[in-house]
Amino acid sequence: MNTKKQTMPAVFPPIAELAHALRSGETNSTTLTRECLRRIAAHDGHFHSFIKVYEQEALAAAGQADQEIAAGRWRGALHGIPVALKDLVDVRGKPTTAGSPLLQANIARHNAAIVERIRAAGGIIIGKTHMVQFALGAWGTNAHMGTPRNPAGGADDILVPGGSSSGSAVALAAHLVPWAVGSDTGGSVRVPAAFCGIVGFKPTIDALPRAGVYALSETLDSLGVLTSSVDDALQCAKALRLDVAASEPVGKRIGCLEADELAPLEPAAARCLERNLQALERAGFTLVPFRFPAALAAFKEVTNAIMIAEGAAVNDRFLDDPSLPIDPSVRARLIAARSTTVVQYLQARDTAARWQQQFADEMTRLELSAIAMPVTPGPAPRIEDVDHNLAPVHFTRPVNFLSLCGISLPAGEDDQARPIGLQLVGQAGQDFALLAVAAQAEAALRPGLAANKERAHA
Repeated sequence: MNTKKQTMPAVFPPIAELAHALRSGETNSTTLTRECLRRIAAHDGHFHSFIKVYEQEALAAAGQADQEIAAGRWRGALHGIPVALKDLVDVRGKPTTAGSPLLQANIARHNAAIVERIRAAGGIIIGKTHMVQFALGAWGTNAHMGTPRNPAGGADDILVPGGSSSGSAVALAAHLVPWAVGSDTGGSVRVPAAFCGIVGFKPTIDALPRAGVYALSETLDSLGVLTSSVDDALQCAKALRLDVAASEPVGKRIGCLEADELAPLEPAAARCLERNLQALERAGFTLVPFRFPAALAAFKEVTNAIMIAEGAAVNDRFLDDPSLPIDPSVRARLIAARSTTVVQYLQARDTAARWQQQFADEMTRLELSAIAMPVTPGPAPRIEDVDHNLAPVHFTRPVNFLSLCGISLPAGEDDQARPIGLQLVGQAGQDFALLAVAAQAEAALRPGLAANKERAHA
């Protein structure tokens, strides 16, 4: 593998540091926004993360933020800081393509609720990012609008970025923006975060408002954020007024999967997970064997009975004309969903409710603060090696099906410098408790990340 990588800009300072610099006058939003625009212009021709950049609008918003901050009207940690949006979030007067050329003329009449929250927090929307068509796919490829390029790949080795929030993850991982918004229906924030070596936080469903967001599954969709650290994710969650109940005190007991449930792991990912769990133990965490209400493999059928069926209902109008530009893997899954019966759909909904309660009961019985588990079976493959009949969501889809919160942390690399993630999962509504555990886990993993790089024949 050619490990020579595209030169990237320096990583942005943490959001808390940027906020301090903006509030104290050490810098201003116009300067920061121009720097993001410069980075995008210089580097995104290679990374292909943005579908559209709103230069003039962003600079105007930055100028307004500078005036407000100078006048002492500081709105919080995101005030004056640019953000990239996945292109299924409506921005008034702009197209929302949901990754499809079929929706190029889909001009938003109103701002999505999350856009209103970003603007209320003083955030600067700098543009929209590429994604998998209709948000249906976890590898991150898009045959018609282009696939963002994972910064972890070498010059001659194009790795998939993960999806469906592919462009948002790449924009963050390539250091083009300080944070980005994605969505997650079965892993679409956490998978690209793991593949690109960044943090991906999927809150509890509806903890962030979804009005004005192009849906894949009304039942399972969740908006999330992609950041460089857990604290950045926490800053975003607070500023965006994450709508969850007050969290319980955080303990030091973490559930971990038993060996039979880890069978899908590739060797490098298995070794990385073992080292991660050892690091957590050294940091004082107690690891407790944990089983989900059903085998992880059993979540595929019931999740698809909801997710793909609802996605087919949204996009059914496009499916009967084979000449329309729809990715073959997307079309095939949506057409197959037409065979889902009402009985299967309702039974899957009933199963979800039952398993959700069983999961919560087991977490309470074992006094667990989180579950530590893989994000994906292995690191990002080369784009030419992808099998679209499979999806890297074996370990992520249960989180959506059970309406939980989850976060992907950078956890190591294989011998080809491909990132590997660690997933922490928390109970529904316990998002801030999960972030607190994730911050402790991040600190425990950080000293060993360099050592976690796999060596050949390790």
